[in-house]
Amino acid sequence: MIDKKGIPIFQNPELDGRSFEWLTDSDTGIVCLHGFTATTVEVRAFAKGLREEGFNVSGPLLPGHGESPEALNKVVWQDWYRAAERDLVTMLARCKNVFLAGESVGALLALLLAKKYTQVKGLLLFSPALIIPGLWKARFLWPFKEYIFKKNVNLNSSWQGFNVVPLHGAIELTRLQSQVRRVLGSIHTPVIIFQGKRDTTIDPMSSEFILEAIGSEESQLVWLKEAPHVILLEGPIQIVMELSLDFIRSHI
Repeated sequence: MIDKKGIPIFQNPELDGRSFEWLTDSDTGIVCLHGFTATTVEVRAFAKGLREEGFNVSGPLLPGHGESPEALNKVVWQDWYRAAERDLVTMLARCKNVFLAGESVGALLALLLAKKYTQVKGLLLFSPALIIPGLWKARFLWPFKEYIFKKNVNLNSSWQGFNVVPLHGAIELTRLQSQVRRVLGSIHTPVIIFQGKRDTTIDPMSSEFILEAIGSEESQLVWLKEAPHVILLEGPIQIVMELSLDFIRSHI
């Protein structure tokens, strides 16, 4: 894809960012949801760790992602929700104990799904993207531009996705955020939230807001001092995995 000042629009195309489903004979399953402009590479290492512990895991590639910025501009947030919902319904039919794990926008989808599917045992949220500084500008830029380049791109990262922000896709993200805010108080699923203090992509107070607003009787926020936005790929994965496994096992 086209470069600008040496920055590829689609980073690390050689990596496997497709949907995945890894099944075992366990009665516990976890659906892993990636974030905006990313692919399943963002959650794949975490999912592999869960599989190695004997759990069923799946992760859908959300519509418009992994294709082109133009493709992401043609979908609506409901398309992402339906793709995540399909994986969740399949996992619920297979397993007695089902959890949702979401990174960034994937965390928002997990919250919205938990409102409808109350049988979900628990939510693992990583850098939930409920508040993103400057995102509101997309509505005014969209008529004039299809996308804008991201700032502070790390070309040494193993992250896969677009180094641009598709502006109509960003507008759909703001609509998803609004939906989540409306239902937070009526979500009662146990939740653990992980938030990096070095997150410069979202406002880290997103996690504090969710912790205070969610209706869950059991909720916990874990601050990670050295973690950036993409916790499951670039954060302290060992401690995150240990805490995640403790959370999952305590709710089986």
